[in-house]
Amino acid sequence: MGCLTIAGLATIELDDDLTAHLHAVLVAKLRRNEPVLLEWTGTGEHAQQVWVHPSAGVLASYDLPRPPDLDRLWLDRLMVAANSVSGISIEAADLHRHTRVVPAATRAVVDGLGAVPPPPPPTTRESDEHDARS
Repeated sequence: MGCLTIAGLATIELDDDLTAHLHAVLVAKLRRNEPVLLEWTGTGEHAQQVWVHPSAGVLASYDLPRPPDLDRLWLDRLMVAANSVSGISIEAADLHRHTRVVPAATRAVVDGLGAVPPPPPPTTRESDEHDARS
């Protein structure tokens, strides 16, 4: 179980994989001096939000000896959510980690953005096609 601590305001326990991905997105946003909104369900099933500003310190801690490898497609979807008006929903990020859904904080934004388009099919070289016909 990992942990994401933001400026001493919020400490959120997450699995190591989700912690690593959220931390990577936050670091990328904060390096560009861009704030981001995070939303999650706290104790008592109450929605909590934190505005992560570039001056905020963000600490990621892991149970693993080193952070897990990052999934580029998941990072892309998290970044789309981070760039949206409603920010990142941590529950949606966890729930949709293996789908194409953008984990934004409000359902309307997720429905409005829909799925991230699939990557284009790989192209084949003419020589490969010629070899296949032979």
